Amino acid sequence: MSEEQKTGRIPVERGAQVLLSIKGVLMIAAIALMCSSKDISVAQPCELHKALKSLNLNYTPLCKYNAIKEKTDDFYATGLVALCLNSIVFFVILCTYLWPPEYNKIAFCIIYITINIVAWIIAGLSLKEKNGLDDAKQTKTNVDYIRLQTEMLFSLEKHFTSDNTSSSDEISSYWNNFFIKYDCCAVRDVQGTTNDFDNTPWCTTSGSCQATASQIPKTCCKDVTQDDYTSAPDGCHASVNPGTYRSSCISRMKYLGISNIDVCQVYMLSFSLLILAIFQIFEAIVSLGIFFIIMFRNHNN
Repeated sequence: MSEEQKTGRIPVERGAQVLLSIKGVLMIAAIALMCSSKDISVAQPCELHKALKSLNLNYTPLCKYNAIKEKTDDFYATGLVALCLNSIVFFVILCTYLWPPEYNKIAFCIIYITINIVAWIIAGLSLKEKNGLDDAKQTKTNVDYIRLQTEMLFSLEKHFTSDNTSSSDEISSYWNNFFIKYDCCAVRDVQGTTNDFDNTPWCTTSGSCQATASQIPKTCCKDVTQDDYTSAPDGCHASVNPGTYRSSCISRMKYLGISNIDVCQVYMLSFSLLILAIFQIFEAIVSLGIFFIIMFRNHNN
């Protein structure tokens, strides 16, 4: 190998070594992004918003991190693209590092410009998803349970006309199905024959409550289903004996509002995207520097 070839090859070798190290970090970050995205995507979804939407309430707050869970496919795709492209470029750089002494400078220039372009593309994609994650984290998720209780009580007192799951009154049916599906009764805890149903049309206008046959809906009784609620025991819906009916729906909503996504998973997602963006930009700068060194030496020779 001539002295000219040696002096021209040394910067390329050293640059390739730096880029290979950067690629190692980038591939680890991409794998971490994919793993954290997958963990969040398979987490048990918080059902609060879904449950409340079934009642057609004016207030249906989101659960904490629900907005992030909805974007996990995008995060996973970003990690997959970053892993695939960085793996390909890693082997390209490795080939340039092991290139024969009589290497082609023009070919090297094309390779490093391509590396630079790919780095900027992935960096831009990572920054875009990082901004999307930050926006999702800022989505209002603090549930105002006082307001929620007021909205639920207003809906119950205005619309509950029957303890039938297939009532002609649509919202009344929603409430009865809600009691069975979410294993709850009324809005606040039922204390006896005086309860949240007292001011509903079912008790004040017409219905089995107004006719004093029931004090709470049969759908409120423990262990009843869509198929057998009509046979609920009198001790539950007529006498309202303690221990025979379900707990309050507001307490059930507080349980459904608990997030199953750990804050550490969200931090890992954010950190992986940030590392991808920073190191891709660093790689773009290094590859551009190598390109100019090759061009400079080519010009001088």
